[in-house]
Amino acid sequence: MELEYGTQIAIAIIGSGALSTLISGVFALIGQARRKKDSNTAGLRILLYDRIKHLAKSYISRGWITTEELEDLMEMHKVYHDLGGNGYLDALMDQVHRLTVRAS
Repeated sequence: MELEYGTQIAIAIIGSGALSTLISGVFALIGQARRKKDSNTAGLRILLYDRIKHLAKSYISRGWITTEELEDLMEMHKVYHDLGGNGYLDALMDQVHRLTVRAS
């Protein structure tokens, strides 16, 4: 049974509207997920910044660092940079690298 031409047009319009709504919804979900990921990344970067700064200053104040502490701090600093961290901690890490290193 063939549909009338007007019915076909109406179904096409309704179908395209539904598809458009579905596509818009998918893009909205993708945008929401991206914003959440960006927020999580920023939060993690801030926490790493604070922890690296605190540890580095405490080691500098102490005047030495163990190999294990240095390895951990270097790994945190690498991740911090990978997350888009800035260069302030680079100067602090340079001071850490000049410390006397003791066996763990």
